[in-house]
Amino acid sequence: MDNEILQSIVEMTRQRDLDSLEYSLAATLAELVPAQRISLNKFLKDGNHDQLEEVVHLFIDKDSKNEPSYEWNHEPKIIMADEHITLCIEGLKPVSYKDKGFICLLMPILSSSKVIGVLSIESKQELSEFETLIDGFTKIYGNYLYILNESERDKLTGLFNRRTFDNKLKRLLKMQRKKQEEYTFSESIDEKRKLEDSSCAWLVMLDIDHFKAVNDTFGHLYGDEVILLISQRMKKCFRNSDLLFRFGGEEFVIVLEPVSTDQAYTILDNFRQTISDHNFPQIGTVTISIGYAMIRENDFPPIILDLADKALYYAKEHGRNCVYKYESLIADGDIQDQKKSGEIDLF
Repeated sequence: MDNEILQSIVEMTRQRDLDSLEYSLAATLAELVPAQRISLNKFLKDGNHDQLEEVVHLFIDKDSKNEPSYEWNHEPKIIMADEHITLCIEGLKPVSYKDKGFICLLMPILSSSKVIGVLSIESKQELSEFETLIDGFTKIYGNYLYILNESERDKLTGLFNRRTFDNKLKRLLKMQRKKQEEYTFSESIDEKRKLEDSSCAWLVMLDIDHFKAVNDTFGHLYGDEVILLISQRMKKCFRNSDLLFRFGGEEFVIVLEPVSTDQAYTILDNFRQTISDHNFPQIGTVTISIGYAMIRENDFPPIILDLADKALYYAKEHGRNCVYKYESLIADGDIQDQKKSGEIDLF
């Protein structure tokens, strides 16, 4: 058992991104603890302990040969903190209770001395003898989470950095393909129509207009302040499920989770207007240009990035402080279809 635990720790700390670490924690505990369900729930916002996002949910069962079988639920779900979760996070201690024939164990998750969520384990048998083990793995997860967070985040803004982009987009595409397969076999016409209306995510490139002039006129300290304020507005305006990146300098990338074409434009244009309306200290008005493109499940990250960049370039060349979609520019004949021309740069 000790050797098995040691190997599990080695496997867990081998992960190099947050998503893989979360899945590794659940999979590791599923091998060591007699559980039927394991879920990892993280608070949506710092300081707000009312709402959590279920980022990982693993079902464990037995197959016909009595071997463990695992089923992952990849769909994020918002849950409200009930009395048991509240007791767990306020007391900073494990909470155990019975519910519908299951023993439920809640374990607080701390990272950098701050409560960030709750681990939930459901079992058909008592888990008291496993509490120390579960607590230990939860603490390892919290400590390693802090290290990975530091490596994945931009130092100035706290947004994801460019290094993490490919992995996170590939994971989103994988989930999108899975959802497409599920709906393909669906007999519900309403579900299929819903998929057609909002089946694709969107890759957005955003650039601060005349940023060099801001640095040259006011200095890099004010330039950093502009970048910081825009990143803060991004966190407020976009959903928790949207991925926000700083690509370096004055360039940002956003991955919008699936919404309709009209909704995507409205969301992005509203954000553009929010920035344009804001009075930046000492500087006054700052504007942004936005280009975006559909994310199809069979595309590669560099290709999608290139298409959004073409739309951004068009926005910069045609007045700035505006929003353009790559597919609309192609349909209107304003730019050439890079997918057909074979001119796409794969870096």
